[in-house]
Amino acid sequence: MCSIVIPCWKSGSWIEELVNRIEATMGSLGEPFELILVNDASPDNVTWPAIQVVAEQFAWVRGFDMLFNVGQFRAILCGFEQARGDYVITMDDDLQHPPEELPKLVRAMRENPDILCVFGAYEGKRHSWWRNLGSRVVGWIMQKAYNKPPGIRTTSFRIMRRELVETLVRYRTSRPLLGPLIVQITRNVMTVPVDHHPRPHGKSGYSLLRLVTHTFDGIIHASTAPLKLFSLIGFLAAGLAFALAIWLFGRWMVGGITVAGYTSTMLVITFFSGLILAGVGVVGEY
Repeated sequence: MCSIVIPCWKSGSWIEELVNRIEATMGSLGEPFELILVNDASPDNVTWPAIQVVAEQFAWVRGFDMLFNVGQFRAILCGFEQARGDYVITMDDDLQHPPEELPKLVRAMRENPDILCVFGAYEGKRHSWWRNLGSRVVGWIMQKAYNKPPGIRTTSFRIMRRELVETLVRYRTSRPLLGPLIVQITRNVMTVPVDHHPRPHGKSGYSLLRLVTHTFDGIIHASTAPLKLFSLIGFLAAGLAFALAIWLFGRWMVGGITVAGYTSTMLVITFFSGLILAGVGVVGEY
């Protein structure tokens, strides 16, 4: 069975259209499926009632209402905890992820039993130019910080096996970012080309500031790259102190240093400052 998890935010006006298109597409596959709609405390008083209506109309639809706004990724994790399928699909609620592309993800997962996650790689992104630019920057950061496999494009349109979903649910972190977590957990991932449609309703809830914040969170909260940087700086400082010790000792031997205690003070400060930085990085990684 496939579980489709969709976080919802101010999307009550087109929830019925989304559900009907998913029903038509998944019904053609001849495989049982369920749809989990997670309302992330939408303030419009429309989204949750719309979810309740489709949940009463279709037995394969289940709705969950968050008590307060927790963000897209936590809402998805809520859906993961309720999912019952062997395959779990995530997609956005804004219809930019066409439900008609779902068979491509399911087919790729069936044909590659060793793959744990298949990402839908957009053939042409229908976002603004600054958001597309930001996506490229984030992709470069992920490749450097998380050792993302080359050629892999992580998106929120993806299908995962049950074991990967259960691992993600157990991964406790203050600010979960699913793309970075997935490529950290496994390298058994792949992409398939999918269409990406223009947003037909409403507008995105992601401002430029929010996207920058998510990128920062990806570096700080989902990566050990800053800790490794501190360790590297610390070891370099300690090595510099050793080289400086040789140079200062040579100067002291020829009488080039006449200030009492200068040599020992400089060496102690530089060496132990380096060790402290290196220690912070090592302890942080553990």
